[in-house]
This record gives sequence, structure tokens and C-alpha cells, in this order.
Amino acid sequence: MPFHDLPGVTQCRFKRGEYLIRAGEPVEYVYYLLKGTVYRESVTAAGRERILSSKASGDIVQSLVGILILYRRPDTGVSSNDFIAHTNCTCYRIPKDVCMEYLRRRPALLEDVVRTAMDEYMRLMALFQVKEEGHVAGQLCNLLLERGRETEQGLLVSKKFTNVEMAKFLSVHKVTVARILRVLKEEGSVARTTEGLLLKNPEKLQQYAENKLELKYK
Repeated sequence: MPFHDLPGVTQCRFKRGEYLIRAGEPVEYVYYLLKGTVYRESVTAAGRERILSSKASGDIVQSLVGILILYRRPDTGVSSNDFIAHTNCTCYRIPKDVCMEYLRRRPALLEDVVRTAMDEYMRLMALFQVKEEGHVAGQLCNLLLERGRETEQGLLVSKKFTNVEMAKFLSVHKVTVARILRVLKEEGSVARTTEGLLLKNPEKLQQYAENKLELKYK
């Protein structure tokens, strides 16, 4: 297991809703997720909460929370976002200097961290462009396809992934999400079940996601 035998590393736990890192505060520790999911969130000028990215245990790069803050300029080490436990989390808490030295000695791992950062950046830029061009419905369909998991019924998005969370990921109002989902239900592309949202026509959702079809919901 990486990081566990490094100097100054301790194990800690966060309950759902607790902050690992707060916006505006200097970061003294990086967190490595052993279990759980963390959301990186911000608040827009209009006061709307927005989920910028998520981190989850299982992959060394995706499990590192807060590492990119240490490489920011000019305010290196100060977070501009909140990192909040979406589920109960177990983590290694790693002193920032120890973590940076660990990565310096492993250039391939540091390269993976940079690639992940670029992927997140490109995703956010694409999302902002989608909003400007009015393609929110396609982006929601893409989000549903990403979150869908195979079941006996077909692709299913867990009921734990609520309309509010979808709205935060897309930086839109939850009413907008509800309107799009209503149209998708009416046309038979999705259906509500006791376990969540069943994607009955993933092929059509993919066409919406790729803007090959336009979904009118207003």
C-alpha cells in the first residue's frame, strides 16, 4: 500500500458531509483515500453549489485528494475549493512535503497526476462550452451513461445519485435536471425504479450526448 510507511503519515476518518479541505485555507496535508468518495466543490457568483470533480478509492492517482493545490501559482498551497466527504471515508493523511518528495522520486506517477489534472481541466472547459451553447441535455445524458452500471434490468443509475447532485455536476439548477429527466421518461428513454434510474434506451441517450439528436425540454 503506497504512503503508509512514510514519515508523519497517519490514518484518519471522515463522516459523510465533513470537510477534508476548506476553500481559502492553506493545505498542510494531502489525503490518500483507502475507502470512500470525495467531491471537490465550489460556489458560483450566484451562490449555486457546483461539483467540479470527484475522487474515489481504488486507484493511486484518483485516490489522492488535494495534491494539485500544492503546485498552484501564485497562491501555492491555498485551496480555492472545498473537498467534502460524499461517503464515509478512511484516508491516509500525508504531510504535503512528504507527498511532494514521494512524487518527485516517481516521475511516472507524477506524470499520471498531471494527465489526470488535464483530463479534469478539459472536462470542465467542455462543460462550460456546453452551457454556453445550450447543450445541457446532452451533457446530462452523458453523465447518466457514465454513472450507469450493468444490472439484470439493464444500465442503472443508483438512486443515491440524486437530481441535486446531477445539477451540481452540470452547474445548473435542479429544476433544469428535473425537466430534462421528465422528457426522457415521457419518451421512454429512462424509467424510475425502486433502485434508481433505469436507462432503457442507452443508444438514444448516446445520440443526445454526442449532439446528434436535440432534446427539447423547455
